[in-house]
Amino acid sequence: MKKCRRPLAARSLSLGVALLAASVFMGGGTAGATPTPVGLGTATAFAIRAGAGISNTGAGTAITGNIGNDPGAGTQITGLTCTPPQVTGTIYQVSAGGPTPCTQTNAGLMGTVQSDALAAFTHTAGLPGATTLPADLAGQNLVAGLYKFPAAATNLSTTLTLNAQGDPNSVWIFQATSSLITSPGSTVQFVDPPPGVSAAQLACNVFWTVPSSATIDTTTTFVGTILALTSISVNNGAVITGRLLADNEGSHTGAVTLIGDTITTPTGCAVLPAGTGGGPATTAAPATPVVSPPAFTG
Repeated sequence: MKKCRRPLAARSLSLGVALLAASVFMGGGTAGATPTPVGLGTATAFAIRAGAGISNTGAGTAITGNIGNDPGAGTQITGLTCTPPQVTGTIYQVSAGGPTPCTQTNAGLMGTVQSDALAAFTHTAGLPGATTLPADLAGQNLVAGLYKFPAAATNLSTTLTLNAQGDPNSVWIFQATSSLITSPGSTVQFVDPPPGVSAAQLACNVFWTVPSSATIDTTTTFVGTILALTSISVNNGAVITGRLLADNEGSHTGAVTLIGDTITTPTGCAVLPAGTGGGPATTAAPATPVVSPPAFTG
């Protein structure tokens, strides 16, 4: 008796579907639409924002981008020198007392930055549909997507790989369920970037929402914007391409502490309305750009 065989076209279609599925999962992470970038509004130009102080105890600290403290006074910005400059940008305060003569008092701007960072934190923390990862992200090879992870003694013991798959619009959003803690010497790295796009540009599209405090341990290499409910501590010799936006809560006790670290804002990020983005790129309407905040100057 003759066996029935599917037509060649049907068999080719099945093979194509299987190959497509394999290509989706080969890069790591899970299949799904790429999220859109999270809007930070006026906070886009800031490397650091705190509410209860920015303190530094390392002579080797180098910050590229604006920094600011609000509602705490300028006296809470300590350990940063103007000569030689440790901040390539502007140090903003809401009242006098910060490093002189490089500090500007601008309560209006800092109030807006505070509001925009809070809007981004609240929006990003509430995005639905995240894929759950292990508490320790080490060894993961993640394509663009929305992810969440539980609390642990460390959330990054060695290396986390973010796989851009050649797409300049790749976006990674991470939702911590509690704190974010890295181990000494740990690394977040990009692979398969599109031609001509640097890691500093891809870092525009990495976001970490932390409903507690974040600790980036000594000599960690880290990328992305940290939106923390309370404080952010960076231990000696860490290198961060991103932003440290702390104090996204009502009591304004969130501070940022540094010890001889390098903090650089991502390069060429679009300024989008605060508290927008994060949805699937295939369905989300394009955001309307807002007026750029004061850019940091070299």
